Amino acid sequence: MDEYALLPKKNFDELVKRFTNSFQIYGPTEKDGKFSFDIISDPSELRLDISGVPILPPKKILFPPEEVLFTYEIISNDNVKINDPLDEIKKKKQVFIGIRPCDVQGLILLDKVLMDKTPDPYYVTRRENTIIICITCDNPAEYCFCNFTRSGPLIKKGFDLLLTDIEYAYFVEIGSKTGENIVNSNLDLFQKASKEDLTKRNRKIHEIEEKMSKIRSANLDELYQKITSIFDSSLWDEYGKRCLACGKCNFTCPTCRCFDVYDELDLTLKKGKRTRKWDSCHFLSFTQVAGGEIFRKERTSRVKQRIYDKYCYPVDEFGSIFCVGCGRCIQVCPAEIDVREILKKIIGM
Repeated sequence: MDEYALLPKKNFDELVKRFTNSFQIYGPTEKDGKFSFDIISDPSELRLDISGVPILPPKKILFPPEEVLFTYEIISNDNVKINDPLDEIKKKKQVFIGIRPCDVQGLILLDKVLMDKTPDPYYVTRRENTIIICITCDNPAEYCFCNFTRSGPLIKKGFDLLLTDIEYAYFVEIGSKTGENIVNSNLDLFQKASKEDLTKRNRKIHEIEEKMSKIRSANLDELYQKITSIFDSSLWDEYGKRCLACGKCNFTCPTCRCFDVYDELDLTLKKGKRTRKWDSCHFLSFTQVAGGEIFRKERTSRVKQRIYDKYCYPVDEFGSIFCVGCGRCIQVCPAEIDVREILKKIIGM
């Protein structure tokens, strides 16, 4: 398999149009000055030049904020009709175009939970039916820190094709058999990449890294050792007093996956549905159990839980931190809590 290829920019729109024949296409779009990762019907709708990432990660397509797991209807005492949406989900093929390396890493981490550990059939089906065409960032936002989490600006796996803008073309790194098939099936659009093209790509990545200098790349093993030793630190009280427990950081995070499940009946008690909906560990009700007891009543404990659930607990369980450095939690926090600030303090302790 060839490792690299070149896609002249004049051919990019045609490649996207060819996907529309068989796939639903998702990519970064703009509406009223705001960016989101949504369905596109025409290449002109794609905004590959945005700074940073859309507020909600592409996770929302594979693991929706709210989805009906099944509906049922009681026909008679011994006859219940159940409708499982999985059959329809299996029919849907999709392409993510313009997904950033940090969000690809987010999907890799979600896979560890929803595919490898406890397979979720809805997530697994969507994931297996999705082609990933990633693009490196040209303009990282002020809140980006993927260099710290080692999830960008260049990523080594998790994509079918990885594009980097080198002015006259997109330098293409082929990451899978599917990616190779895309290139080989569209040879009229792709060209062979030269050593000079590779040099330009590497130079571009270096320039992007230089832009992300707010927080230095750290020894993650050192971070783990530090964070496990400060569980009772007053640091958590400082941020617990500031946190509003709104859950925005959870809902915009590419790797948060907590959810609640509830059943709804109609008035006849003959029909109903079971729904899954995103939940937040910052909510007071999150740890409420039967009898009304709440295990994390204090906001301090909930703030601490989120940090440990990104930089400590998943290292024990999966061998990796579960933060990808996208900076969404920094961008949306109404209390202006900057996780980079917390990490700097931990590292300095």
